[in-house]
Amino acid sequence: MNFRILFCILVTTTSHAQNNTFDSLYQRVSKDASISTPQIALLHLTQLEQASKTNKEQIEVFMLRASLLRQYGNRERAIVTLKQADSLANKYKYPTIQARIHGALSTLYRENGIETLGKLSLIKARYWSKYVTNPLEICVLKGNLMQEQAYYHMNASLYEEAIKCLKEGRIEFAKIEDAKLRFFHLASTDQLIAENYIHLADEKKAIDFLLRAQGELRDSAYPESPLKGFIYKSLGMAHLISQDFETSFSYLNQAQAVGEQSNFVELQKQALASLITYAKQKGDAQAYVLYNEKYMQLIEEQLNVQTKIADFLVGSYYEKEGATKDAYKKYVWYSLSIGSGLLIFISLFYYHRRKYTLQFKELPVASPATQPFVVQEEAVKSQDTGVDHTYISRETEELILQGIQLFEEKKEFLKHEISLSKLASQIGVNHRYLSYVIKHHKLQDFSSYINTLRIEYIVLLLQENPETLKYKISYLADLCGFASHSRFTITFKRIKGISPSTFIEQLKKKR
Repeated sequence: MNFRILFCILVTTTSHAQNNTFDSLYQRVSKDASISTPQIALLHLTQLEQASKTNKEQIEVFMLRASLLRQYGNRERAIVTLKQADSLANKYKYPTIQARIHGALSTLYRENGIETLGKLSLIKARYWSKYVTNPLEICVLKGNLMQEQAYYHMNASLYEEAIKCLKEGRIEFAKIEDAKLRFFHLASTDQLIAENYIHLADEKKAIDFLLRAQGELRDSAYPESPLKGFIYKSLGMAHLISQDFETSFSYLNQAQAVGEQSNFVELQKQALASLITYAKQKGDAQAYVLYNEKYMQLIEEQLNVQTKIADFLVGSYYEKEGATKDAYKKYVWYSLSIGSGLLIFISLFYYHRRKYTLQFKELPVASPATQPFVVQEEAVKSQDTGVDHTYISRETEELILQGIQLFEEKKEFLKHEISLSKLASQIGVNHRYLSYVIKHHKLQDFSSYINTLRIEYIVLLLQENPETLKYKISYLADLCGFASHSRFTITFKRIKGISPSTFIEQLKKKR
């Protein structure tokens, strides 16, 4: 749920005793982002960057930027920004910050549909949380870890398991000594527990937890948080279970009012989506059309705002990064000038040495059967990928390589409908970046890369499973993701040098 901003980014207490300016700005941005939209926080982000002096402060700025990027729909850049924060945190060993970063990455990967990477980040967050010593941070981290795990269960429709996780997290939040902070986390957890009971159609338990959440929020540090609207929205959906349309409509209208008052778009979206469900169940066609139109209008407005804000955030990042790159380029230029003479001398020395050696020493000759493979392997090992990191950042490249590895491990290349755009969407990156990385790391275009994976898969299957030798070529083609017998045969022959039927006959003779 988006009122939580981003997992563990703004939930722990940050102390910057030696930099009162940064501390004041950070608290202001954190409060603005916690109780409203990031639009107000955005105004202070540049000042916050200028005030940051220590490594920890720079990391906090990275994490706030990631939160804002995520809120405005640019999850790809948010992930890259968190990776940069992680690199800095890992260098100086800040376990609390590293736990928060990996928790945030888990949220982003999960929202992008890359649950395997998300769960891996959650494991890393748990690992680093073991080294946290501050009692408040321990409680908040453990509680949020259980909330994040609950989201994975909810995505899998395992609502009972999600409730168990949330109740465990609730125990951790109950240990927070600061009453106002404790009540806010408890209210957040109880609202989420109620959501699961709504999915289970248990109206009574859902309403009990929501009424408890209302009381906790009133006594919390943020009584007017958008969480108030989310509780109204859940109450409306809970009463809809028993078709109490009048009560449901009242709560949903209150949720929409809170969303408009706070200008919190995600709450407005959820309130309108719930009103659409309400109108559909009631059979009110006119209201159904009206809420649908409002919902689509809100989506269009949000996309326009997301583009503008994301452009500003990314643009200001590159503007800051540009000065560093210019200085680095000058440094590299001077270094190359000094070292070029020495490099040329060494190259000439080895050239003449090798030439002299070849005159008096007979070179070993590899056998025809092994020579091509060995040469090819050495060429791949020694080859520079040639990736231009002024076009694509190292963090994005790493993210894509991790996504590709996962894609291969899960054998998703066997799906008929796989495409460059779909894989890019799964990884959460631009399709041009994905194509660029495949070209430089796999030395193939996307189509050739997929076809090679499919053919290698079917070859291994035929070699290891004798039963498959009896299958028809058309079935084998379908099995590895090809749309037709002819396309499979042409591709197989291009990659292996022989047709699939000839290959199968050869395997049969060997057996």
